[in-house]
Amino acid sequence: MASKNIGLTPEQQTFYQTNGYVVLESVLAEDECQRFVEHIEDLHAGRKHLDGFFQQDKYGARTFNQHLYDPRVLDLLIDARLHKPLTDCFGGEPEGIQTMHFYEGSEHPLHQDQYYLPDCMSAWIAMVRVDENNGPLIVQPGSHRGRLITKNDVPMTLQPGETYELQQHNRYFPAVKKVFQENGKDAVQVLVNPGDVVLFSGKLIHGGAQVLKPGTRRHALACHYIPYDSKNWERDWPRFSFDGNRRIHYR
Repeated sequence: MASKNIGLTPEQQTFYQTNGYVVLESVLAEDECQRFVEHIEDLHAGRKHLDGFFQQDKYGARTFNQHLYDPRVLDLLIDARLHKPLTDCFGGEPEGIQTMHFYEGSEHPLHQDQYYLPDCMSAWIAMVRVDENNGPLIVQPGSHRGRLITKNDVPMTLQPGETYELQQHNRYFPAVKKVFQENGKDAVQVLVNPGDVVLFSGKLIHGGAQVLKPGTRRHALACHYIPYDSKNWERDWPRFSFDGNRRIHYR
């Protein structure tokens, strides 16, 4: 298991800067992952109750901001073992802002997280083995150094008769796909073991690969962060420092 105070090696920093992502191996121990999976499975099956627990069916039966009502998820969002690696990526102090637990592979179309959460990056924690069968992450290496589609390019304002889902599928996802093609690089699958963490830039073009074995579990917790000094914040979600303090900053 990784030490609580170890940051990225020079090689990892170079890889992250070049490719926009890096895999940290064995950050969590396998027994930690198994206990977390059991916790989620109990909630999913109704063997355990937690006020606020709800799984959206879209994109792999995911929860949204579970850290706001589940202390176990909050502990992972601000786990000390993530602090120094995130600091190295940002070049400054990180704050946790969002979590999503994916019960299954998402098959999510290619996108960039900073369209939704400006200035953000992600720590994607695998709780089980994630391979070709259960829908791994797919990333386009180096795309974080290319063009970022923003809400100026594709406004979030809905057109007459348009739903959010149609806005995404008819306007946003095609815009990202065009940038993907302009970048001229193939996507790669990121295969990881329980306890591995994928750090990636919020500008990186990424998505969820096809699930080759439908019904298989792909427990993964996606934690999102922004720099402490970021002013690009419009939401009323609390921002969590790694000492457990929270604040809300409106732009």
